[in-house]
Amino acid sequence: MGVAGMDDDGEVALAGWLDDEERARAARFHFARHRRIYIAAHALLRAWLGRRLGLAPTVLRFTAGARGKPDLAPSQMPLTPDGRPALRFNLSHTAGMVAIAVTADPETAVIDLGVDVEAADRLGDYDARIARGFFAEDEAAALEALPDAADRARRFLTLWTLKESVIKATGAGLSQALSGFSIRFPAGWPGPGLLPDIEARDPPLAQGLAWHLMHQDYDGMHLAAGLLCQATLPPPHWRITPMTPARLLSGATP
Repeated sequence: MGVAGMDDDGEVALAGWLDDEERARAARFHFARHRRIYIAAHALLRAWLGRRLGLAPTVLRFTAGARGKPDLAPSQMPLTPDGRPALRFNLSHTAGMVAIAVTADPETAVIDLGVDVEAADRLGDYDARIARGFFAEDEAAALEALPDAADRARRFLTLWTLKESVIKATGAGLSQALSGFSIRFPAGWPGPGLLPDIEARDPPLAQGLAWHLMHQDYDGMHLAAGLLCQATLPPPHWRITPMTPARLLSGATP
């Protein structure tokens, strides 16, 4: 959801969907643009989850889950028949844009989900030292093998966004080494229907689990998501739904 057109009235209205703690945190931002992005991101998340659960955005309550990752309060979290959480979600924001990811099918019982959005110029020009310092050796080598500087810069940010979505899904943040797993791109990438893959080494992927990744250039942004689930489940169907603050306030379904 782009927030560039969000006015003062929209900010006040969306802030009314947040709880006291969220509004207090929003008020502590020094710059208005940062406050608006925070309010828009949390209001969008509340709207989407509320409609999934049949609840008003204002009544949702959150708690800190594993590794401090936000989760729904136990009394509001739907469960699968075997007692696992049936709804996973994550949010991200960058200059002028917020994104959320929410699982749609409670039967899949996704283990975790992460999303990241970055402006196309977020990291500037490609820097081989950063790639060698943070990425896996095979990723850094593949980047340096690209002949065109613009392609290297684009692939670098693609990798960065995908890796962020993975560590946001696990909740480990930057305590999980970005070099501990490699993102692989299929021949012909980027192309219709092509999705990246992942090789997890440190920590290794637990038996019976599988990662599914998505990346898309969207409205001048890099958008990526990572989903961890049982390996027996079919690949997810990724759906991107555009939204604006005005549409959100009008009651449009995210």
